[in-house]
Amino acid sequence: MPKKARSPEEIQTIREEILDKTLELINEVGFDNFTMRKLAGKLGLTATTIYQYYKNKEELYFAALTQGFDTLCDVVQEALGKQNDPKERLREVIRAVIRFSLAHPNVYNILFVSDVPKYYDYVGTESEAVAKNELDAAMRFRNLLISTVLQSGIIKADSENDVLMDLIAGICTIHGYIVFVNSQITDYLLGPDTETDSDEMVNKLIDTV
Repeated sequence: MPKKARSPEEIQTIREEILDKTLELINEVGFDNFTMRKLAGKLGLTATTIYQYYKNKEELYFAALTQGFDTLCDVVQEALGKQNDPKERLREVIRAVIRFSLAHPNVYNILFVSDVPKYYDYVGTESEAVAKNELDAAMRFRNLLISTVLQSGIIKADSENDVLMDLIAGICTIHGYIVFVNSQITDYLLGPDTETDSDEMVNKLIDTV
């Protein structure tokens, strides 16, 4: 008897599980040591089954990155709808990004910490198109942050470059905090009350600009 075809919902569930385990495995072994065979073992599938959903390692990898940035964009959009005051909207956005990053360290590490290939590494290759999808998703997230910061009015700059440099400085502060929490350093410096510490850090960042 022929095997029953999977429903669209089942296919989507499998694809998402493959992406989740991809991020987990790359965090464990690094991109260079990541293989479809190792991923198959982690999933309890065959490599052949994974190839039914993703053409190769690069397509799978960039799909995971693209999903990460798309999810961050959704997080920001949801946070924007919770406040009317522009400055409070920025505060809510930063809190939401921090909460997501602490709840999903595998995603955050791949997007912002780990030494993994990016778009420019694939220009001129057969994987350039999927790499470009990831770059576009990253730029959507970047542009959302820039527009939210500009609308808040906390940055007074004379040029776009000045705005970007101020934004980068703020992002570095947030990034450092996330890395400290994910590595448990803040447990020893401040104690384990992450939610309170995050709020205080966000307030200091915004109110002292």
